[in-house]
Amino acid sequence: MMLKHAYLILVHEYTLVLERLVQLLDNESNGIYIHIDKKTSDVEKKKIEGLRQMVKRSELFVFCKYKVFWGTNSIIKAQKLLLTKSLIKKYDYYHFLSGADLPVKRGDQIQKFFEENCGREFIHFGTREYQQDIQQRYNVYHFFTRQLGRKRDKRFWVDVETYSLAIQRRLHVDRTRKLKFSFFGGSNWCSITREFAIYVVKNYRKYERAFYFSQISDEAIWQTIVMDSPYRDNLYVDGFDNNYDACVRYIDWDRGTPYIFQKEDLEDLIASKCMFARKFDERCDAEIVEFMYKRLKE
Repeated sequence: MMLKHAYLILVHEYTLVLERLVQLLDNESNGIYIHIDKKTSDVEKKKIEGLRQMVKRSELFVFCKYKVFWGTNSIIKAQKLLLTKSLIKKYDYYHFLSGADLPVKRGDQIQKFFEENCGREFIHFGTREYQQDIQQRYNVYHFFTRQLGRKRDKRFWVDVETYSLAIQRRLHVDRTRKLKFSFFGGSNWCSITREFAIYVVKNYRKYERAFYFSQISDEAIWQTIVMDSPYRDNLYVDGFDNNYDACVRYIDWDRGTPYIFQKEDLEDLIASKCMFARKFDERCDAEIVEFMYKRLKE
């Protein structure tokens, strides 16, 4: 029996990449769920909602509930919303993507891969050193993650954050002391089974408060929950080795933050064992986006 897939996509703008992503996912076996950052302009929102006109075979649902800020739990809230909404329909797999992602395999190849590995959880974990860093990061409160932003170029807030952390360490603050689980971290982008998705939504409150006033919580939530659940035994790749095959996503952190793929990367992308890749940006290279689309469109 053919598996059914839900694609849960976080977006903040309308792009050619997003358009091609939705077109490539358009299939009777797929449902497409989009959350638009509430900060997005009305013009952009209308364009994104207009993607419904391009989808012929999938059901496409669009939500716009949360303002999403880098490094904050607003990302988790948006993803949980999409997960909760998509669980209403009975999909077999739930795939978290961004609007800068594209598949690197045809729909039938993606279908075959997940059929052959049905029941596995595709969640990436960073290195052992990164797991230690995650534990230390969650020992203290990060009150100013939103103000700092990703660039951390606001000197005032950097100083305030530094002062806050110094005081907490001086007072031996350990916010994890009473918790009955440990924190783990890796990529935010993953593919999970319906069974684990139900487990996440059902048990979410157990973990929710632990991620308040945290930093980059979206890169720890799925790892933390799966390692505290029976589903840890179902991980496709089990180990702390920063192997992105674990989430079947081709992401290159060696050449960028992450690297934006270009036309010379086409064959490398196609030859990858992964099902998806990020990231793409037509402002950097539109040719690779169109090459991927033409090659993979069924």
